[in-house]
Amino acid sequence: MTEVLQAAESDAGTAPRASSNIRHLCRMEIPGGGQVVIDGRYAFVGYQHQPEGTSILDISDPRKPKFLSTVMTPNPNTHSHKVRVTGDLMFVNSEFQPGGNRREFDQGGFRIYDVKDKTNPKLMTFVKTHGKGTHRFDLDANYAYMSTEMDGFVGNILVIYDIKNPSKPAEVGRWWMQGQNAADGEAPHPKRTEHRLHHAMRAGNQMYAGCWASGVAIIDVSDISHPRTLSRYEYDPPHPEPTHTFLKVPFPIGGRSIAVSTEEERGHRGPDAGKPHAPLRTWDVTDLTKPKLLHTYHVPETASPYGGGKHRFGAHQLRERVDKDGLLYVTWFGAGLRIIDINDPANPTERGYFIPKPGDGLPAPLTNDVAMDGRGLLYVTDKTRGFDVIEVKN
Repeated sequence: MTEVLQAAESDAGTAPRASSNIRHLCRMEIPGGGQVVIDGRYAFVGYQHQPEGTSILDISDPRKPKFLSTVMTPNPNTHSHKVRVTGDLMFVNSEFQPGGNRREFDQGGFRIYDVKDKTNPKLMTFVKTHGKGTHRFDLDANYAYMSTEMDGFVGNILVIYDIKNPSKPAEVGRWWMQGQNAADGEAPHPKRTEHRLHHAMRAGNQMYAGCWASGVAIIDVSDISHPRTLSRYEYDPPHPEPTHTFLKVPFPIGGRSIAVSTEEERGHRGPDAGKPHAPLRTWDVTDLTKPKLLHTYHVPETASPYGGGKHRFGAHQLRERVDKDGLLYVTWFGAGLRIIDINDPANPTERGYFIPKPGDGLPAPLTNDVAMDGRGLLYVTDKTRGFDVIEVKN
C-alpha cells in the first residue's frame, strides 16, 4: 500500500516525513549509496563503500525494485560510488576508498561495462589515470568528462576522453586551474589539493565546473582538445563548505541564462561550527565571462528534526537536469530532499520536501543523491544506508 506521509510538524520519532504533496512508494535498506542514475526502467546505484561497487535494479514496479546484478570492487582499497550510462555502456569511477591502505592502492581510474544484459555486466576496459583516481564525471555519447588526479598535477583536473571506441577510450583534452600543473612549474596554490575540480557538466559548448574550495568556473569546450577558461568566481570571504555541482539551466528564465550550484556540507565542526550550512545558489550566467550570484538559499535547521548541530545537515547534490517547470530537486544531508521552484531565480521557493528515515540503527539520515525516471518518480540514496522511491502529487 502506498504510504501518505504526515507533515514534519506533526510527525514524531524516526519515521520518514514529508510535505502533503509527497507519496512514499518504497524503502529499501541497502548499503550507503553514492550516485543514482535512471535509464529507462533501470536504476544504477554506485555504493559509497566496498565491497559493493555498482548495482542495477529493475524499477518497472517502483514499489518493488528488483536487484538484477551487482558489480563488486576489485579490492578493499577501492570504491566505485559514481556511475553514468549511455546506451548499453555503464561507466563507473575507481577511486581510493577513504580509510583504505593508500600504499596498496593502484586502481585509480574508471571502468566501462557492457550492460546490454543487465543481469550480467561485462567489463570492457579499465582506464588507469593516477593517484587517488577518478571522482564524479559527466558523460554523453561521444565523450567522458572525468574529474581525476593525473601525474604532475595537484588535485583533480578535467580530462576528456573520446569514447566512440569504448574498448579504447582516447584522451583528447585537459583543463585545470592555475596552480595545479606542478610538472609545468606552476607555483602551488595555497589551498593545495582543496584547489581542485569536483566535476564539470557539459551544456552546449560550455562546461560548468564546481571547483571545490575554489568556487565555480565556466569552460569553453568548442575546441574539445583545447578547453579554455571563460570565467571563474571565488567567494569573498570564502565559504566554509566546498562547491560540489555547478549546473546550467537548459532554457532561459525571464530572459536570462541561469545556472544553479550546490556546496557539500562536511563535518561543520571546529572552526566552522556555527557558520552557515552548505547552501543552494542561483546564478545569472547571461554573460559567460561574468557569472553573477543571484541568491543563496538555506534550509533552516528547524525544518528538520536532525538539525541542532548534532548531525551533518547542509546541502550536497541536486538532480542534474532541470525541466521546463523550473523545479529543482536538491538533497540536504540532514534535511532530506527539498523541491525548490526557481521560476524567479532571485527568490527561490520551496514546493515540497521528503525527509527519509535514518538507516536501520543510525541516528540520522544522510540524504545523498536523487534521480527522476520517465514517470516523474524520484529515487533517493542515503550515504550511509537506505534507498527511497517517492512520487510528487500534482
